[in-house]
Amino acid sequence: MDLSAHRKSPSIPLFQRGKLASLTLLYSPSCPVLERHRGMAERDGKMDYRGKVALITGASSGIGKQIALDFARRGAQVVLAARRAGLLEEVAAQCRAMGVEVEPCVGDLAERAFAEAVVARAVERFGRLDILVNNAGIPKHKQFFDVTPEDVDYTMRVNFLAPAYLTVAALPAMLRQGEGYVINISSGAGKIPPPRETVYAASKFALTGFTEGLWLDLAGSNIHPAVIHVGPIDTEIWDKAASETPVRYQGKKYPPSVISDAVFECIEKKRHEMTVPKSLRWVFLFKALLPGLFRKGAARWDPVPVTVIAAAREKAQGRPKGAPPRRQQ
Repeated sequence: MDLSAHRKSPSIPLFQRGKLASLTLLYSPSCPVLERHRGMAERDGKMDYRGKVALITGASSGIGKQIALDFARRGAQVVLAARRAGLLEEVAAQCRAMGVEVEPCVGDLAERAFAEAVVARAVERFGRLDILVNNAGIPKHKQFFDVTPEDVDYTMRVNFLAPAYLTVAALPAMLRQGEGYVINISSGAGKIPPPRETVYAASKFALTGFTEGLWLDLAGSNIHPAVIHVGPIDTEIWDKAASETPVRYQGKKYPPSVISDAVFECIEKKRHEMTVPKSLRWVFLFKALLPGLFRKGAARWDPVPVTVIAAAREKAQGRPKGAPPRRQQ
């Protein structure tokens, strides 16, 4: 026979009994205090993405591919947009292998009709759109003397107008749901223009300003806009940039996963703005406090070659490249 239940309990002073009862209640699984804290932890913890629909642009490679895979890994249905059909289908297949539904959309987001059609297709297939990640972008690393109007037009359409078109198109669905997230992948160039990046920087400045405006204009709607200022990330964008003009930067490049992590932090912690890597914020501060010194330093770090300026002058005067200068009359 088990006699443990019949053992006499030690005498406990009355005032301590009250403390003991309180401690017993506090550590009980049904404790209302702990229940309240557990509820707060669940609200502040990881979001359940199952049943959510995320649209990611530029999803065929690099940052966009990583973001798409990470959403699929969390159970979200994904809509993927990019120009390269073969690469996009490979990403779609990897997402499907994780057990989620995928809608790949092939086309050029510089075309407004395609941007709007992608959003329409997401809502048509899944009945909702919870998260829009505007990641698609193109580099434009070029001596400004060689920039064409077509360069300006196309860069602005892909890097700024497409995110604006997509956001406007996504708002009705998010308003009907009562919640939504718009995450814009900008660049450090959207805060400080690097040499040879004038047009690219202008497009990213526009995207950053667009997001900052959304902070104010979407306040109270439960649609959360955020911008991520991206530093040097190890993607094919560097090869594309170097194909136009040699790239001066040869420093550390970070994996795309750090940007994907920032996307989920913006969603789950309602961040409005993030800079990755964080060290880039010191450069932003330096330019803000000492803009003249910043300009001089950037000009010394990556100066415009004298030969480039001379060639531009020859072109402006209508002479073939390398032809002798005209004699003064």
